[in-house]
Amino acid sequence: MRLILLLTILLTLSAKRVHAEDDPIFAVSEFANVVGNALDLASTQRCLGSGRCHETNLALARFDNPLTFTAAKFGVSGLGLWAIRKLHASHPKWAAAINFGIGGAFTLIAVHNQRVGQ
Repeated sequence: MRLILLLTILLTLSAKRVHAEDDPIFAVSEFANVVGNALDLASTQRCLGSGRCHETNLALARFDNPLTFTAAKFGVSGLGLWAIRKLHASHPKWAAAINFGIGGAFTLIAVHNQRVGQ
């Protein structure tokens, strides 16, 4: 799992940075994607801790340790962000729409997890 965390950090540092003045919509969409993933992670960890739910993603369900679960979740998210940044070079509107879609979907999942975990 340390490898996944390290790869996520390296991908984030090595990816071409998008300056807000160059494409503010994409910058906001990327932020929405990261926030949605973070909200999902927090609500999932809380829900799992309450014992009222279980992880349905089989790739993530095998990680019992919260740290390894987090590293795996953000490892996959980091790869997705990297791929969307690559897409942004040729299709900026699609890349922003995908980021907003992912961020919105994970925010809705986080709201659901929060309700189940209470």
